[in-house]
Amino acid sequence: MTDLREGYAVSVLPESGWDARLAGARETLPFARTHWLALGLKDSPGLRFTPTVVEWGRSGELLLPLCVSGTRAQIGCYGYGSVAVSADWRGALPDFADLAEAVCWERELTELTTLLPPAEAFPGPEPTAHWTTGPGRDTYLLDLTAGVAALWRAARGSCRTAVRRAEALGLVAAAAEPGHGAELARLYGQTLGRHGIGSALAAADVEFLTRGGDTLTTVVTDRDGVQAASVFAVGGRAAFHLMQLTSERGRAANAGHLAFWTAVAELARRGTGTADLGAAAGEGQAAFKTGWGASAAAARTVRWPHGTHRTGDGQQEAR
Repeated sequence: MTDLREGYAVSVLPESGWDARLAGARETLPFARTHWLALGLKDSPGLRFTPTVVEWGRSGELLLPLCVSGTRAQIGCYGYGSVAVSADWRGALPDFADLAEAVCWERELTELTTLLPPAEAFPGPEPTAHWTTGPGRDTYLLDLTAGVAALWRAARGSCRTAVRRAEALGLVAAAAEPGHGAELARLYGQTLGRHGIGSALAAADVEFLTRGGDTLTTVVTDRDGVQAASVFAVGGRAAFHLMQLTSERGRAANAGHLAFWTAVAELARRGTGTADLGAAAGEGQAAFKTGWGASAAAARTVRWPHGTHRTGDGQQEAR
């Protein structure tokens, strides 16, 4: 456990300079960037983005995308919690309890939490593997390392048939292009609407999904426009499936299967090791994910509890 007497300093950056600061840091996940955070904040208006930098002794700086509600905070608010470190960082990350205690003390917070992907989602060493975590909701991991042909063979026959049917009907899959934001927002609203959920997203909120970089978005079109889309965030050698969007016409034509297959095949060609397909809201979603060969694995929750602090021997006691 890190000795907090080594010294630390906690400061808040202007939101306008956050992405530029991240650009010079080492990241393991993409979700600290403002365009991902903005999506989460749309659904969680009670959170306030507070870009936080922690200078940690002689190790370097940690960049934390804190999202604060009252006296409680979480790292990130969309996808998983993402911690970046300065390019000159030395050694391992501090234990979460140490980091949380420092941040909460300086920012007058009583609780800090985050959600991490399963350790298996990382093809290489995972910098937060030593953090004490609890089990979260199951997500589904798809191994891409065997290549495109092996992925296709491992998929259930019904998935392969759905892709072939969509292609036979004349649907075409391709990478999203700038200007597709309005189509993605429309599909997002239609997809949520089938579950009785309203959407606050506009074209400007999702236009970044069409520009590549830390995203891979595949759209499927017919003569009347975009009928399905599959959206992945990409970080290192892992990718994270964030949206599966379809119109009613696209559902009838298996456009979603074609969008998904085209995206994971492209990720495999790029050398991505693992695709985290996210949690399943019901048996149908679980069947879709396992149908492509994915296996369930528990995400990890991390929590520095409300109303506690560490004593000198590293134990926790009530305030």
